[in-house]
Amino acid sequence: MRKTLTALGLSAALITVGLTVPSAVQASTRCDQEWDAVPGDHRDGRVRIWRDIHCTNMLGYASGDDWDWGDGTGEIKSATNTVSSVMNNGNIGGYDVVAFYDYTGYDWRYGYTCLKPGQFYADSLEDDRFTKRTAGAHTGKTFSANDAISSHKWVTQGDCTNFLDGGN
Repeated sequence: MRKTLTALGLSAALITVGLTVPSAVQASTRCDQEWDAVPGDHRDGRVRIWRDIHCTNMLGYASGDDWDWGDGTGEIKSATNTVSSVMNNGNIGGYDVVAFYDYTGYDWRYGYTCLKPGQFYADSLEDDRFTKRTAGAHTGKTFSANDAISSHKWVTQGDCTNFLDGGN
């Protein structure tokens, strides 16, 4: 996850001393561009999702909750188990954290992870994991969040114990 100012500041510093910007910084700039594309304070009350890392190949966005990303209904359609980057453009206050679930119906027993509004986005879910499962055949195990999200819900920070990129 990259914050807008951090990635741009690093790019400016590297350019100032005449060095080439590393590809990871260039890639995170793509997420920064997506963030900046939302007018005003970048808060339009939506969660955004992309098929690939670094906010490429957008699959959709939603202002409300969606209990099943693969059922063809709701705001996010046909996205189950295909998402590799996410963004939180939710409005600040109250239910401004997005909880992503490894199972449909917001079933936290199979693992979840959250994204706070101040984290902006997770440019790659490859290193992120859901909470430990408390149900099913894989009870006690954790699984990667990359290409594994099946539903999302707007919650409060107090509803989460696990955050993408270990966000505070």
